[in-house]
Amino acid sequence: MRKRMGLFAFTLAFAGPAALAQQGGGEIEEIVVTARKQEERIQDVPLTISAFTATEISERGLSDVMDISQFTPGFSFEKLNRFGVQGGGSRPVIRGQSQILGGANASIFVDGILYNDSILSFPFDIVERVEVIKGPQAALFGRATFAGAINLITQTGANEPENKVSLRLADHEEGEISFLSRGPLAGDAAFYMAHVRYYTYGGYYRNTLDNQLVGDEESVNLNLSLELRPSDSFSARFNLGYGKDDDGAAAVTLQDRTYNNCFLEIARQYYCGEVVELDSTEQNLELFGDDIGLDKTAWRASAQLEWDLGGFAVRSNTGYFNADSTYGYDVDITSNSTALGGTFNRIAVSDRREWSTELLVSTDPGSATRLLGGVYLYQSRRDFREDRLNGATVDQGEARTDNWAVFGSAARDFSDTVTGTLELRYASDKIGNDNPGSRPALPLIENTFKTWSPRATLDWKYADGRMLYGSVAVGNKPGFINANPLLDPSLRFAEEEESLNFEVGAKNTLNNGRTTMNVAVYFIDWTKQQLTTTGSLSDGRPVSYVTNAGETDGKGLELEVAHVFSDQFSGGFGYALNDAAFSEFDEFSEQVRFTDGDPSVAGNQTPNASKHMANAFARYEWPVGANTAYIRADYAYASRKYAQIFNHAHSGDQNLINLKLGLDMDQWQLSLWARNLTDDRTPSTVIRFVDFKNFLPRGDSARTSGFVRAFQYPLADPRQIGATATYTF
Repeated sequence: MRKRMGLFAFTLAFAGPAALAQQGGGEIEEIVVTARKQEERIQDVPLTISAFTATEISERGLSDVMDISQFTPGFSFEKLNRFGVQGGGSRPVIRGQSQILGGANASIFVDGILYNDSILSFPFDIVERVEVIKGPQAALFGRATFAGAINLITQTGANEPENKVSLRLADHEEGEISFLSRGPLAGDAAFYMAHVRYYTYGGYYRNTLDNQLVGDEESVNLNLSLELRPSDSFSARFNLGYGKDDDGAAAVTLQDRTYNNCFLEIARQYYCGEVVELDSTEQNLELFGDDIGLDKTAWRASAQLEWDLGGFAVRSNTGYFNADSTYGYDVDITSNSTALGGTFNRIAVSDRREWSTELLVSTDPGSATRLLGGVYLYQSRRDFREDRLNGATVDQGEARTDNWAVFGSAARDFSDTVTGTLELRYASDKIGNDNPGSRPALPLIENTFKTWSPRATLDWKYADGRMLYGSVAVGNKPGFINANPLLDPSLRFAEEEESLNFEVGAKNTLNNGRTTMNVAVYFIDWTKQQLTTTGSLSDGRPVSYVTNAGETDGKGLELEVAHVFSDQFSGGFGYALNDAAFSEFDEFSEQVRFTDGDPSVAGNQTPNASKHMANAFARYEWPVGANTAYIRADYAYASRKYAQIFNHAHSGDQNLINLKLGLDMDQWQLSLWARNLTDDRTPSTVIRFVDFKNFLPRGDSARTSGFVRAFQYPLADPRQIGATATYTF
């Protein structure tokens, strides 16, 4: 399936609080962001934003959104979704607002275009900046930004020609080579960017049944950008991207029922405490042949047009995305698949097609009163089925989403220091499922949700470089369809989630630009949370489906500090408290068994979210002749994540240390790096599952099923050592 690139050396990588890049005179670089649909200095925006520039991304060795999340307090991102499907949808978690099944609570955008698919193989060497915007962003970003938004801004052409070749080699047979070229095509009127990348990773963990490596990956990426500026009043940018992924079996494992240590007397048992750290997996890979793992082809295209009409500007942003994928996977992660007749050996086939367009009109950003208004259209179609190796096919039909919205904002400077902003969005979201081949046959089922999403902000720049702000915002998340035709019709739809959010924060640039200190506290009143529960189909089989929980309260604190101690030494730290807990939620399927009749899970932490997250970094540089050498270290901490709402099984605490030693020369940048220096194997998430291999007898009054609880989780990335070289010409 894959070509291998062998050998590998010694390295170090590191990251810390976002937005620290040193510039001349020992000051922290001013970063410009577009979190409010306009260019603004990050320290002037009354929102909690963590931003990473291209320079930081390269120096810290950040290669995907999961790397970004590990060093952004309050933001988590999983490499694998519930069943280890690497080609599945992205599932960011911000401020503890997590989910297990259903749609994500935060969304990822590329150049402002919703990217509703796995983002993990997106090439970060074309990314100019990453903005992680915390808190509900529905007013300006739209659907599925209930907890926040992550926006990747890609590089454009340049006035001066630039060509860059990068090579990365590391152990576990990892290799990456990329070439990026950009520059002018016709003076100041046309610019281009072209990029190609090849990446491969051999895997680390082995399958005990055949000793094969799992978790291997291979990707090819091509990207083109054309920017036109025919006049001072008009500009256009066109982007085209292609990605091909060819990955092996996911590195996931199963802690089977023999480890269960609590509630052994109830029907399905359970495990309490930190899951064990296993070092292998058990999967029937030989049954799939070449169909094991992920085979995915994705295309994206976008066009951004802008007219400067004097007193106001008109902008449009249109994008299209298509991804076709097949994913062969051993569902039960045991050697028992053959005995079960191939039921749990499946090939998931997906075809996703999406497009969106947005039209914005804005007034002069330098005036005392600033207005912005826009309209938005979005359409998504996804066909999905599972071909089982026993010959059966389960067709889940075509999932359909049609969304339109109108939105706007008004900002007013009440004085030289005080500004108020009102934002509002009205959206209609029609979701449906068309599955004429289902048994029993169902017509198109759909529902429409209509919502208002306001946000009000007041900020006070009470001194030079210092700002206090407060905001109130309403968040909403689209509804969800449980499309199984055998499910009771009354359970078919989960309603939209809703939240009322309060935030107070301070942004400070101190010591003549050598220190930044940003802090925010927030409270979230969260209702109708979409979570999973279990029930029965019309034929009696058990099933998990998405339903609305009662109420959840979220409160927290976020802190980021960066400081330039001298022209050679800088450092910083960040911390987030994400205290999201159920305040009202009854779960009858299992909780009543755990508590001998009490269904309430009030007081429990939301699953798949760390309550405490922290990071820190330090960087020291020194001259080496006419060149510059540096060493940096990054530390990241994430507290336990619970597998389910019951707060029994959890991941344990994670501690990551990355190191990097680099040398910057005129045209060369060389580095040695080590990731996960202490070889922490804490899993990034834990999933409640079933042990299909070790059955228990049925028959007594407590046991109606032979299937007993087990726990699935992705095997953590081990310590890795490598080297990177970049040549610019």
